[in-house]
Amino acid sequence: MPHHHSIERTLLIVAKEPRPGQVKTRLGATIGYDQAAQLYHAFTCDTLRVAATLGATRLALAHWPAEAAAHFRRAMPQGALVFAQQGADFGLRLNHAFTQAALAGATRMVLIGTDSPSLPLRNIEQAFAHLADPAIDVVLGPCTDGGWYLMGLRTPQPALFQEIAWSTEIVYAQTVRRIKACGLALATLPAWYDVDTAADLPHLAADLAARADAAESATLRVLAPLLASQEHSRWKIG
Repeated sequence: MPHHHSIERTLLIVAKEPRPGQVKTRLGATIGYDQAAQLYHAFTCDTLRVAATLGATRLALAHWPAEAAAHFRRAMPQGALVFAQQGADFGLRLNHAFTQAALAGATRMVLIGTDSPSLPLRNIEQAFAHLADPAIDVVLGPCTDGGWYLMGLRTPQPALFQEIAWSTEIVYAQTVRRIKACGLALATLPAWYDVDTAADLPHLAADLAARADAAESATLRVLAPLLASQEHSRWKIG
């Protein structure tokens, strides 16, 4: 990525090191923790690969744990912002990520995770477009499981991350309530899905296989033999 890329637009990606038993644990309980970690690593690779195709956008990655810095720096393009997640809970870590991007000069910040490797690039572009409108303060992309897959801000908003029951089906509703309580103007994106359980895998595989970049998908390379194996009958996913 060239040095003159815009830092006004920053895409923040929140990611964990793919340690078995510490990532995608609900998926791991069904398909095995080693397989789940391998799949999560592929999710992260695909998220970073697609993110790198965004024009005029600085990439930033908030990683966990702190000692995984070298692992993630190798995966990021030149000029990207790479820093460790900080905070005692998920809300504090998200707020820290937005704060770091803002301190580095970002005025339109879009944050995503690595649980939606099939997320269309157009949803991210749409979020940046909303943030170009001074009447909009916050952009949210609702998840079909009751959470959200994307948040966009122009400036850090610490209050949005307080009193949220993270990792539950009410995260989106609670976040919208916080946005309204703060008097902020909200724009919403089309709903999308996170991949948390084995039941989500066939849908994910079908979506990725239909994309123009299917041949480049690390996730598909891991998923194809997984779904083809006889094991999937006992996962109750098909």
